[in-house]
Amino acid sequence: MFQSQVVVLIAGLFALQMAVVCAVLRRSPGMGRSGLSSWAAGDLIVTLAVVLLAAHTMRPDLPLEAVPELLLTGGLSMMVYGMRHFVGRPGRGLVLLALNVPGLAARGAAAIDHGFAPVAHGVSMLHAASGPAVASLTLAASVVQILLLLELVRITVPRVPAKRGTGRLAALSLVLVALACTVLIGMLIAPSVVMLADGRHLPAVTSHDGIVVLLVFGMVGLSVSFALMAHDRLRRMLERRARHDDLTDVLSRGAFWEELELACKKAERTRQPLTVAFIDLDHFKAINDLYGHLAGDSVLRHFAGLLRRNAPPGSVAGRLGGEEFAVVMPATTMEAGRAASLRLNTLVRATPCPSEPDPISYTVSIGMAERHPGENADAVMRRADRALYDAKLMGRNCVSSHDSGDVPGMPRRPRVREDERPSPDGAVKPRP
Repeated sequence: MFQSQVVVLIAGLFALQMAVVCAVLRRSPGMGRSGLSSWAAGDLIVTLAVVLLAAHTMRPDLPLEAVPELLLTGGLSMMVYGMRHFVGRPGRGLVLLALNVPGLAARGAAAIDHGFAPVAHGVSMLHAASGPAVASLTLAASVVQILLLLELVRITVPRVPAKRGTGRLAALSLVLVALACTVLIGMLIAPSVVMLADGRHLPAVTSHDGIVVLLVFGMVGLSVSFALMAHDRLRRMLERRARHDDLTDVLSRGAFWEELELACKKAERTRQPLTVAFIDLDHFKAINDLYGHLAGDSVLRHFAGLLRRNAPPGSVAGRLGGEEFAVVMPATTMEAGRAASLRLNTLVRATPCPSEPDPISYTVSIGMAERHPGENADAVMRRADRALYDAKLMGRNCVSSHDSGDVPGMPRRPRVREDERPSPDGAVKPRP
């Protein structure tokens, strides 16, 4: 008996530790509304239930029958509430509260009455007479626990296919632990359910430690699985922030080049076409000078939104720096890529950036290149850069393509600056 108490107390310590883990994860950026507070509260309730279970074991005369199990029901409700927030489906808090308040209120009233009941031979008469009532409370709590565990399964199962790696394993483990607890609790209360179905009264049961111990370990396992799911979400959030530009939410320069190199290798391996578009916002320095840098940031965000929503399916967009963007279009020929770039150019021209007092109109120049067999990422981007140079020579606000191959190692042509324009003989001369 002592050894089992020690094991349960150790489980309670693990629950307390999981509450700390959930609290720490909640302090991470972006995790404030992920249900971690509810899970931490649930784990603290588990710890309290373990303490009360140990106290009742050492002092059987205390009015604690069914209290640990009712507390565990409340803790499980908090976990279900937290999981709903985690998956973006908050609500049903009143329903979960309604499942717990009546049982806790009934147990509290019984405890108050127990304290003033006459005592005969060292045993409270009400305590002896309330055995069937305690058994009914325990059975009702067990039924509610099964419903909560099934609700946890129902919330988590649809999310399993959408997750990958650690997140999927954690979600599967949470579902399996919840199902195992459901089955085992159902087996433990089955005799009582059969007795009620036959119209018989429940016996005076004074100990339901088996269900409590099972639920304590089960809830600790659920907490571990949920903490792994939360950690996986945090890791993915940090990875996304490291790979995406904070202002425009497209890939940063380094992440874009990684995706371009992978796309070139895949195109070489599968012998599929690949087209790259190099985009520059026209006269962006003038926008900053005229409207201010905050307005310039708004223009960059506005264009990035148009780019993300209107890029071809499967394409990858990135910001290379300043007002320069690029798009990789796998399995796309030059003709299809040019058509998509023309649509984007027209859309940008027809959709000014919202601003006060007046919207800010702007245009873009786009240079395009289709990858040639054996060409690497740097070579195809050089040709797209030269096509962008040609688009600026043609007056900007247009799409230009570069179809001819370049000799590897060919020196890069200088970029047209905003304060330069081509002379009639084709040479680039500074604007007077």
